[in-house]
Amino acid sequence: MKHIATKSLMFGAALATALCSCDENSWNDEYLDGFEKPTINKTEIVSYSLTTADIKKIANMPANKKLANERGEAALLKAVGENGFFTAQITPEAYAPAWLDSLSGVKGSIVSTLSEKSTLKLSYPTSDALPAELTGIQSAATLTVSEADYQTVWDSETDFVEAFTPSKPASKFIPDILADQLGTDDQFAVVTYNVAAQDPVFGGSSTPDPGPSFEMSSTISGLTINQPIEASGIVTGICKQGYILSDLSGSTLVYYGSSFDLTTCAIGQQRTVKGTGGAFGGCLQIGTITSDELAGTTEYTYPAPLAVDGPTFEQFSADRQALKADKTLADNGNGAAPVYAEIKGATFVKSGNYINFTVPGADKSKAEGSGYQVPSAVESILNFGNPVDVRGYIIGCSGKAYVTFLVTEVNGQKPAFAPAFRVASRAGQAIASTEEKAVYKVANGAWSLCSDVFVINSSDYKQMGVSSNLTAAQAATFLPVYLATKFPYAQEDATYYLVYNLKDGDNIIRNFCSRANYTGTEWTLTTINTNIMQFVRVGKGNGWSNWIYDPTIYIDLPAGKGATSAPFWQDCVDWVYEHIDVPEFGSESITSGVGYVTSYGNNDYYCGASAYQCNVDLRPASAKKQVPTVYGNMSDEAIVAQVKENFELRVMPAVLAKNYPDAQPGNGFDQYYEISFVMYNGSSHDEVIRYLVTAPGTFQFVSCSWNED
Repeated sequence: MKHIATKSLMFGAALATALCSCDENSWNDEYLDGFEKPTINKTEIVSYSLTTADIKKIANMPANKKLANERGEAALLKAVGENGFFTAQITPEAYAPAWLDSLSGVKGSIVSTLSEKSTLKLSYPTSDALPAELTGIQSAATLTVSEADYQTVWDSETDFVEAFTPSKPASKFIPDILADQLGTDDQFAVVTYNVAAQDPVFGGSSTPDPGPSFEMSSTISGLTINQPIEASGIVTGICKQGYILSDLSGSTLVYYGSSFDLTTCAIGQQRTVKGTGGAFGGCLQIGTITSDELAGTTEYTYPAPLAVDGPTFEQFSADRQALKADKTLADNGNGAAPVYAEIKGATFVKSGNYINFTVPGADKSKAEGSGYQVPSAVESILNFGNPVDVRGYIIGCSGKAYVTFLVTEVNGQKPAFAPAFRVASRAGQAIASTEEKAVYKVANGAWSLCSDVFVINSSDYKQMGVSSNLTAAQAATFLPVYLATKFPYAQEDATYYLVYNLKDGDNIIRNFCSRANYTGTEWTLTTINTNIMQFVRVGKGNGWSNWIYDPTIYIDLPAGKGATSAPFWQDCVDWVYEHIDVPEFGSESITSGVGYVTSYGNNDYYCGASAYQCNVDLRPASAKKQVPTVYGNMSDEAIVAQVKENFELRVMPAVLAKNYPDAQPGNGFDQYYEISFVMYNGSSHDEVIRYLVTAPGTFQFVSCSWNED
């Protein structure tokens, strides 16, 4: 019988604990105090966490590069080294053995001291939380739609704009552009292009130039509830459900509600809106919008703001509350226009989905402030918890005493909304456009848009207050806000994928992909998980490495008086005393000799465990002598069969659960625990028993070698 001995319980546990307490995951003597000259004469289990530097070394090893070329994974392995984490395709299983083998001669390394059949449990960062195919985005081709491409889209070298429009959607033309330039072998591509909200009119005869000839209306001051209105003005404020439109006579809220797309709007846009007058919290607005056309862009000079102090703020609250409570408001057409104001020293706080603020000198029982549908670009500059000087529009009231305020400026800083810029055009008018990015993939031999993948664009970075990348901390803070704005009515378990540039120290990981899941109350991000993969040291001769991947957990229980396995066997005896002898025999002491446990208190004949000899005793005569009331009338064969069954199905699973409560089922494979021990029935026999982990800390018996005879 082959004896598989790969772990000394006591020494292995001590070594693993020492490793976890090191300040660095390093093989150097400097970080392994006490292990410079270890004496290891038994097989062990030790643990190590791969660092970014380790993964880079693994990816750059000549042996691994050669292997990757043979497997057609050269580009993926290179990406693993650059990104510092493994993926579903590139795992340590194939590429860690060469690295481990290279450490065998490194003084002070744990590998150099481990004997044959020892086990190394490698923890490693991985993005396998993403669908396997999406990890390819990080090594995807990149393409920017060119002027020539737009000429093809518009089928003209003169009458075209460098943008996609409602009549020329990107999703219709980009697949052909990708196929023409990249073929259909690439799996993914990140495409950059321009999008305009309106179609051009070529030749210049039908639509006037939107710049100097744009004429602002003077109609907003005459806005009346339930009456139609047409207003031409400039966007001067933006929230998550609409925008402030200002013409020569005043300002009002153009209200869309949840259907509003923040990415279509920018401060300074010239827009002509048709709709119907409405009211919110006593404030007039344009609702039921029938037409909203973009004409161009221009600068806007805000009027001198009304200085609001505590008493003034309270008066606004009282006035708006009265208007809100006036049930005849819709009948008589009265309402209040937004007031452009400045509040000094306002303090904003965030509570769940709400953003509120207090005004110095105002009685909180009479008036507090509520930020109206605050977008992320504004939220990022509010400096929560600290007094700020804020400008914006008082647009109504909500709740019992909250004045609603649409913010346009904080401490002199304006929010970085998506810029409205002009793209080159040979049309009769200049078309305002914004830059966008999207991910496309090859499916069934053709390119198609990844509808559940969203790329963070330059305008998004600006709204987040960063340049062109996010740290992990920034991603965790800003991306849930981005998702809440983009999907205000997301259903529980909704899942999307976000592509962005991740800043990891001095390293920028381009097109990094994270999974976002909506829990029903908030968005959570999954980027890098930590997995564990186990390797076993084998003898030379298995090819190019001394290490092989083996997910089985091997445990050795050496026999003999004073062996290190004694605590494990005593756990077996203790279980029998507590769960069998006490309830069934009324034993009051583990050394009483009443029941299966002998008067020595260190061996039993229920499962045969002996913490004295560190083995399993299957002698039927000894069992009969200890418990004649149970075994007296049984044959020797029946006694042995019963003790084996008790050991296999009852005691061993319970003791394994006690000693290995963190045991987990395999992720994509069956996780087994294999225990080597000695059985005594007049002579000693090496045995191996095997269990499958079916749930955390739950062991299911599979087989035992003593049943093979």
